[in-house]
Amino acid sequence: MQAQIQSEAIPREKADYFRVPGAHLYTVSHRVPDPLARVLLIGPFASERHFSYHPWVRWARYLATRRIEVLRYDYRGVGESTGVFEEMSFKTWSEDVELLVDSLSSRLPLVLHGLELGAILAARAFSLGAGDALLLWSPPQDANQALRAILRRWAGLEQLFESVENRKSASEYIRLLEQGTSIEVQGYRWTSHLWRESFHFDLPPTDEAAAQQHRRPVKLVRFGRNQASGITPYLHRDEIKDIDWLYSSSFDWVSQVLAPSAGEVNERVN
Repeated sequence: MQAQIQSEAIPREKADYFRVPGAHLYTVSHRVPDPLARVLLIGPFASERHFSYHPWVRWARYLATRRIEVLRYDYRGVGESTGVFEEMSFKTWSEDVELLVDSLSSRLPLVLHGLELGAILAARAFSLGAGDALLLWSPPQDANQALRAILRRWAGLEQLFESVENRKSASEYIRLLEQGTSIEVQGYRWTSHLWRESFHFDLPPTDEAAAQQHRRPVKLVRFGRNQASGITPYLHRDEIKDIDWLYSSSFDWVSQVLAPSAGEVNERVN
């Protein structure tokens, strides 16, 4: 009987596909008995997915062991989701977030949590009334800022691994996009249309005044360079950063703003 009780207390992870118009999103739900709240994790952009995968999954499991149910997923056209990446747009990915939020509607409070470009997607859904709280890690000001950062890192890696004749600088990649040419970055083909759209896909206001206007709590965490390397570890391949501080502080905030039984949760975990 004791073994059965312990088994039921372990969060269950279930992979599935969620239907959206013309495609299916690959999802993983971290289910817990008697959850206090739910969190929708909206991850970073395309090629950043595999760099941040390990700390992102660890974060989902961290929450699940503390009775916070989690759903994480791959963008349409990215990772394990279906769809053609070149046909996607920021508008498409925003619509997918709204569909996922609708599927999670229940009596439980819902936190929208975005990382990097995912923070813009989360904030835009939140500004339209989705979710009960908003948690943002390292949000860019707009999608173009995120794409430029990715291009700089990608060009830097090419300097190390590509032959001299195949190397391109970030500015060369940008020039190609602005001329209407598609480019391939970490296995994903970026179109000039996506590049142009990125200038207009910006982060809604997320300051204290905005939180008061929405009457729902908002927390924004900006990383320093060393802290960010814990989420995108390829920035410093020779060191693995401890980001437990980020997990614990973010969970404390979630439990304070949404879970009246936060003290009980911490007591059970400790």
